[in-house]
Amino acid sequence: MNSATRKAYQVIRSLLPAHPSILDIGCGKGVQTLELAGINEGHIHALDNRPFFLKCLNEEAEKKECSDRITCIEADMNSMPFANGSFDLIWSEGAVFIIGIREGLSRWKKLLKPNGIIVLSDLVWLTESRPTDIASYLEEECQYMLTIQEVLEEALKHGYRCIDHFTLPDEGWTREYFLPQKKVIADLRKKYPGNEEAVQTFDALDFEREIISRNLQYAGYEFFMFQVN
Repeated sequence: MNSATRKAYQVIRSLLPAHPSILDIGCGKGVQTLELAGINEGHIHALDNRPFFLKCLNEEAEKKECSDRITCIEADMNSMPFANGSFDLIWSEGAVFIIGIREGLSRWKKLLKPNGIIVLSDLVWLTESRPTDIASYLEEECQYMLTIQEVLEEALKHGYRCIDHFTLPDEGWTREYFLPQKKVIADLRKKYPGNEEAVQTFDALDFEREIISRNLQYAGYEFFMFQVN
């Protein structure tokens, strides 16, 4: 959500230099990369391991006339080609789950300059207790999932101070993700009616949408803003 990207950046803006060096890890097609480029004067290294996504980002950056401030890097987040202390800011929206937020906080810290900042959004438990259906589903699908308090404790353990954190509104799921997904799946079901593998995938996505939609009070995406102590 662009509004969440803007909100998080406004919180940390005063703690950054005028032209920050930024690393966007797991940038995807760069929705948040382009948003960041529009609200700061720094240079962004946008990293993803999918060349098609980077191609899409490059094309959009050209259209928005900000390609001179975005460098696309095709690489895996487990082996990034950067020297220690390279960045004022590390940004990663919805991608740290690939290695888990514990590992992200630990491994990525060395890439930050002194007093550098890391901003992450990740799926977390919003409550200590939760119904069996959502607990069983997400514990199987998201093996690294933590509570908000557990994330804050991990950050402290790895030498960060918490600047702020906030939960994305439910519309991040319902309007931004599930609504367009539902339409796409309906269209694809018509296109591939006899494809068993495709139908299984569609069924799994429909199940995910249904189970999360009825349990939004128990799990959600949290934005965390931490600074190296």
